[in-house]
Amino acid sequence: MSRPGNRIEPEASEAQEEAQRWERETRAPFVASHPERREAFVTQALKWPIQPLYTPADLDASGFDYARDLGYPGEYPYTRGTQPNGHRSSLWTMSQVTGFGKGEDWARRARYMLEQGLQGLILEHDLPTTNGYDSDNPLVEGEVGRAGLAVDSLEDLERAFDLPFERLKYLMSVCNAPQPVNLAMIIAALEKKGVDPRRFVVHIVNGILIEYTCVGRYIFPPVHGLRIATDCIEYIIRNHPNWAPISIISAQLQPAKANPVQELAFSMAIAMAYIDATLARGLPIDTIAPYFHFVVNVDMDFFEGICKLRAYRKVWARLMQERYGAKLPAALKIRMMTSPTTIALTLQQPLNNIGRLAIMATACALGGAGEAMTTPLHDEAHSLPAEEAIRVGAALQHIVAHETGVADTIDPLAGSYYVESLTKQIETAAMAEIDKIQAMGGALKAIETGYFQRALGREQYERNRDIEEGRRKWVGVNHLVVPGEKRQIEIFRADGRVEEEQVARLRELRARRDPEAVAQALEAVREAARTGANLVSPCLAAVKVYATHGELCDAMREVFGVHTPDSQLTGV
Repeated sequence: MSRPGNRIEPEASEAQEEAQRWERETRAPFVASHPERREAFVTQALKWPIQPLYTPADLDASGFDYARDLGYPGEYPYTRGTQPNGHRSSLWTMSQVTGFGKGEDWARRARYMLEQGLQGLILEHDLPTTNGYDSDNPLVEGEVGRAGLAVDSLEDLERAFDLPFERLKYLMSVCNAPQPVNLAMIIAALEKKGVDPRRFVVHIVNGILIEYTCVGRYIFPPVHGLRIATDCIEYIIRNHPNWAPISIISAQLQPAKANPVQELAFSMAIAMAYIDATLARGLPIDTIAPYFHFVVNVDMDFFEGICKLRAYRKVWARLMQERYGAKLPAALKIRMMTSPTTIALTLQQPLNNIGRLAIMATACALGGAGEAMTTPLHDEAHSLPAEEAIRVGAALQHIVAHETGVADTIDPLAGSYYVESLTKQIETAAMAEIDKIQAMGGALKAIETGYFQRALGREQYERNRDIEEGRRKWVGVNHLVVPGEKRQIEIFRADGRVEEEQVARLRELRARRDPEAVAQALEAVREAARTGANLVSPCLAAVKVYATHGELCDAMREVFGVHTPDSQLTGV
């Protein structure tokens, strides 16, 4: 069977002539009597013009080549997917995010989620934990267990891990800034529970550089944040090779209003900073690259989102091959989780969000879905998700997977003149932006100088203005508004006694543990921080003698200091 080359039938010149004839003889007379409903049609985020019709001439104008730009599934450049059979052999892993209360509260909710047909859990920690404070610190009063799980000590994670691990394909933990502490607690808790860590994948997010860019849950200055993230990557590769040590959450850039080119370029530049730091530890690129993972959102612009996912695979493959010299297919294949975005969801008319989520989840599937898909839930603008919302969200993924047929053939939109043109445009623009970032010194320098932050600030201004001035219609917000509407959904309320109980447990733990063992363990952490030794092992020894999360982070604060952003540099 011959492979298509760069010839497109019919010839581009013929196609262009035919398109011009159609425009002149058929479309223009019609539009003269039926004016278009908009002055200009553009993509939502990039604001690139959308032509009324795409033909082979558009592909030719972009320099499109079938073998170079599209190819076949499971083969370079992986535009059509990293798996040779798409999702015909197995579907993506279905997951959701959850986190609140005490360890046993989270365990009950996690078991319920698994009963709804989910296979992956994403554990979100509360703000005190992600910012490196214990629950009794005066700075965090009122925040304990509210927007994630409160984890003060190993005992909290032991309670949380009361799970049917045999039903779990992976567990992702979201706790960026104090990641060596979080990783150490996960390892120790699994040991305590007698769970074989080789039976499933533990996935730590560990993407601290995103936090400096747009989220804000950081502790240490960026250079030290990068160092401790690299400690975790190295430790997992050497000690838990079936786990996943790094996830670039470009899904956090997207809610900060990064457009698809910025999202792709910024996240790839950040990944390159981690890769360079890990290469400096003596590990080769073909070993490192397969451990990198991305979480990518899709917004309500259906085709912009689909093409972005296809471009992610292509750009990663090109960077690994062309810039790092990776040879193994495993190093060239991006690992990716996809998700509908939360910023498309509205406080107003929340049931409309179910429709939005279904559309975005379908776009994720059509774009290749990745190894896993997680869906936010329709009530998230109001509260932590209620059980009803969890049921609906879990069913939604099954509806997309089993009832629509979108997973029954590989890359069903390939060959669309519009899809291929837009994919190529996004790839080309993203590679140019990556070159720009590398020329200024890479992602760390782009963060320290405020380049990323200012770019996102400008994008936020423009995107918000589109809604405020009515150029983008948003049902329930600036279109089809219902005056005086009443909330129509169940609202989840966390137990108000969580903070008091969590603080009491923490103080009782401190009273009964061995203070001398804790003091020695914390000094070992300080010493590792000072000397540049990998921090995971001393953190693991410390959590096993029940040093607390806040104490471990304080030990590192003493050495690294804390990050105070320059208000003149941030645009977010």
